[in-house]
Amino acid sequence: MGNSFSKILIVDDNTFYLSLLKTILKDVEAEIFMASSGIDAIKLINDNDFALAILDIQMPEMDGFELAGHIRNMQNRDLVPIIFLTAYFSDEIQMFKGYDNGAIDYLTKPVNKAIFISKVKFFLELDRQKRNLIANKESLQKSTAQLEEKQREMRLQNITLQKAQNETNESRKKYIKLYDFAPSGYFTINRTGKIFEINRKAAKMFGDEPANLIGKNFKTYIASDMLADTNDFLSLVFSNKSSVGCELKLNGERTYYVFLEGALTDNKQKCLLSMVDITERKETQIALNESEKLYHSLLKTSPDGIILTDLKGKIIEASDIAIDLLGNKIRSNIEGLHFLRFIPEQSRESLTKIYEATLRDGLVQNLELKLNRLDKTEFTGEISSSQIKSSSGQLKAFMVVIRDISERKLFEKQLRHSERMAGIGELATGMAHEINQPLNTISLSIDNIIFALDNNTITETYLRTKINKVFDNITRIKKIIDHVRTFSRDQDDFIQVSFDINNSIKNCISMVTEQMDHKEINLIFKYSDEIPAITGNNYRFEQVILNLLINAKDAIEEKKKGDRNNHKKKIEISTSLTDKTIVMEIKDNGIGIKPEVIDKVLLPFYTTKAPGQGTGLGLSISYGIIKELGGEIEIESKPNIGTTVLIKIPANEPSTKKQLQ
Repeated sequence: MGNSFSKILIVDDNTFYLSLLKTILKDVEAEIFMASSGIDAIKLINDNDFALAILDIQMPEMDGFELAGHIRNMQNRDLVPIIFLTAYFSDEIQMFKGYDNGAIDYLTKPVNKAIFISKVKFFLELDRQKRNLIANKESLQKSTAQLEEKQREMRLQNITLQKAQNETNESRKKYIKLYDFAPSGYFTINRTGKIFEINRKAAKMFGDEPANLIGKNFKTYIASDMLADTNDFLSLVFSNKSSVGCELKLNGERTYYVFLEGALTDNKQKCLLSMVDITERKETQIALNESEKLYHSLLKTSPDGIILTDLKGKIIEASDIAIDLLGNKIRSNIEGLHFLRFIPEQSRESLTKIYEATLRDGLVQNLELKLNRLDKTEFTGEISSSQIKSSSGQLKAFMVVIRDISERKLFEKQLRHSERMAGIGELATGMAHEINQPLNTISLSIDNIIFALDNNTITETYLRTKINKVFDNITRIKKIIDHVRTFSRDQDDFIQVSFDINNSIKNCISMVTEQMDHKEINLIFKYSDEIPAITGNNYRFEQVILNLLINAKDAIEEKKKGDRNNHKKKIEISTSLTDKTIVMEIKDNGIGIKPEVIDKVLLPFYTTKAPGQGTGLGLSISYGIIKELGGEIEIESKPNIGTTVLIKIPANEPSTKKQLQ
């Protein structure tokens, strides 16, 4: 990357907000590109290599999610980090959608200036330092090879100079010419450091002409912090002991880093020093050290745990947060361990899928996975994994970002349970009707038995028939009560099982049949016998269906209030199998949803119902449950006509998202 600035792309259809964001980033060392539409942004991305893209979600023609999808499908641009901006309230559901489209972070307008700049700098510097680190290492290797070649040249030149000193006067002239114009620096000193001879190359490094340097002490040009190393080196040379050379820093018109080698001359009273310029290599090494310091600083300040592994899964490096998450404060006990050490047996297959996806796509984001700490405790982590490549494109290592979401999962669990209990409250009246019917049957059967006894007309067959009917209805009541009791329990403790979607829908219908009949709502269920079983928590799935049925009932009742015509109230449920996808459709002819709010109904705490008549959690929790099954929820609605909710779940092997639970 050199010294050129990285490039940032900002996309927003509001030109004022574009200018505002550019002003906020004026002190960031980056070249800012702006686009007011997705089409303009794609043109810029084709022509530039961006280190970061900041996308507004709400834009005409092409919104931020669609633009992110285009970026992910572009060759050599699919790994561009993306930060989404939105004017709406940030939430888990929209974050799911953003992360599915490649988001690396998510902010709400108006942005907090300090947080916005901090996050931009973090991702920008992480991208720069990752590439510079690889480039500098390769540059250092190249410089080292060049130095070794120059050292070999020096040794050959030293041999040539030594032979030249013993030649005739004519050879002496040739030697002087070779000495003076040699590509390496040469000078002769005594034990105190006084210079007797010096060639042009060496004189240039000292910052003066050769004639002006004769008689001066070369130690006066050496950086003070390197004088001790210089004296030790000269002591070895004048003692005629082997020396591997010495690195020095010369202070003159400009600073030179040099490598010295020496050989005794003139009956061991003087020594000839050869000097090679290693400034470029040293500056590269210093830049590499500074880059590594900044890199380690970024690792320490990251709010999430970061670990680097080699291609075999062995941990190379771990941030402080990662060490805390994995349950040990001693870095040496973490680094060197295999990452599988922290993965429980039931999550190994999911880790394999993450590894394969990272190899295939280069980047995998925000997948849930169970992990073990060193103290044997378990927590839920959100994993993002990416490749680390050299400048030549060769895969070098993997970077894994770990976020502890145990508290978030607990909060989601509490929300699901609260909404489930709210649904049970909605069903209370319906349950009374549902239980009342078999109670009436039992009562009539007993009355018939007593009547037959009073009239002495009872037979054993008649008695058995009536008693069996009583027991059948008692069993029916027991099943209703058991199902509601199980449904109201904390379902997060249930293991994943294979269940039939059609049967689950029938269970939900059985809990609301009487309530629907009481409201004169015709509830129709058309199902396909080709629907295969899926793996998951069937009670949580039933919570989704029950919530949608209650919403449909409420929408129909709300329409009835303002409809003078007696429209036929109807809810239709259907299941079908299309292209290995299970499709469920729940359709009502209720009040419908206004177009301007339909995108908000899946957000937490948003409700179209009157105050006090809805928690605003039902649809958002339903969305999360269906996402865990690897599915999607789509809502289509027309005001005063009705609403259709489509649920699509893969019918083949369970999705990665579900397996990681």
